[in-house]
Amino acid sequence: MIFPYQKNSAGDFFPIIELFIDYKNKTTKTFSLIDSGATISVFKPQVAKSLDLKIEDGRLTYLGGVGGRIKGYIHILTLDIGRKLLKVPVVFSHEYTVSFNLLGRSGIFENFKITFDENNLKVKLT
Repeated sequence: MIFPYQKNSAGDFFPIIELFIDYKNKTTKTFSLIDSGATISVFKPQVAKSLDLKIEDGRLTYLGGVGGRIKGYIHILTLDIGRKLLKVPVVFSHEYTVSFNLLGRSGIFENFKITFDENNLKVKLT
């Protein structure tokens, strides 16, 4: 699967892919930045809301990174990436205010070979 990079409002391009999330017979489409620097996937609260998922029902965790530390909750969700279904840990946090959902390594990188083609602004998942 080859995904063209997506442009943000500032005109910068990023390896953002479309995916579907299944939770308790609900499915939602979202977009996520493939982030090789993220250990786990982190999605915005709006995604949880669209799935009727109560964030606090997950397992409490604290994530640290460049922006500091945030409190979140881990949920195991089914992600559909190019028709490949994966059970993946996803953190939701009311404190996560970054503009992109992040698709981290856990549950993703061991299931795909991921090639970032910066020259052609594409990311390939095989």
